[in-house]
Amino acid sequence: MPTANLEDVQIYYEDSGPGEAVFLAPPSWWPCETWKVGVVPFLSKRFRTIIFDPRGTGQSSKPDHGYTISQFARDSIACLAHLGVRRCHAVGFALGAQIVQAMAIERPDLIATLTMAGVGAGTKATEGGPRQASHDEEREIREQGFERFIRGHVENTHMAFNPVFFSEHPEVVAALSQALWQGQTSPEQFLHHSAARRTWDTLGHAGRIKVPTLILCGAADDVNRGGSTPAGTAKKLAELVPGAELALIDGVKHMTFWDGNGALAALQNFLTRHPIP
Repeated sequence: MPTANLEDVQIYYEDSGPGEAVFLAPPSWWPCETWKVGVVPFLSKRFRTIIFDPRGTGQSSKPDHGYTISQFARDSIACLAHLGVRRCHAVGFALGAQIVQAMAIERPDLIATLTMAGVGAGTKATEGGPRQASHDEEREIREQGFERFIRGHVENTHMAFNPVFFSEHPEVVAALSQALWQGQTSPEQFLHHSAARRTWDTLGHAGRIKVPTLILCGAADDVNRGGSTPAGTAKKLAELVPGAELALIDGVKHMTFWDGNGALAALQNFLTRHPIP
């Protein structure tokens, strides 16, 4: 089993494809198996595609304490060092976008380009005030049961998928739901990951990014989460990140890379226009 042995954890990873390295950071509590639904098969035709299980998910170590974005970023940097990667494209979805943002700020020598997809505002809402904390997740886990709660994040059309795509491609929804569930560990680890989203100020750190950046989001990703929406955050980030490109994909909701192929096409276009020297 390919693992990077770090100071206090083992990080499971997979590495496939030729060409320039593309490092994919998943959302909170999402195992790397989710990237293998459509995304890795698409990218690995042209790029060396690296995926990993963050601590607390999948086949990586599962410490019994809380996590932070900075900690996830340090794990990721150490994993790339283990693989001998000196420069890469970093792509993150949701919390994963916060991880790669932290990596790009810490190691601009390592991160050649940055792509932030479907990211949340972090500790502050889009307009700058504190995000509204909620304990709904604990209640929903108790009421629904853990498996139904997890699968429900992708098996819906109010937040996750465009209703037309959801109806026409049930196999994609089912595969993503299964990949998401099979890498889960416990409600406690889920809550550790969920809390990590509030340890990073996405908008506050935006001006510190010094590498070519793509801000990617579904144009219909408009579910309010603690005073911000991913689409609103994307527009704000595009104003704050120096020289950033903004790609809002028509009709796409929160499952950015799975709700149709528009986001993957935009990502590939960006990566091919910014080759690693």
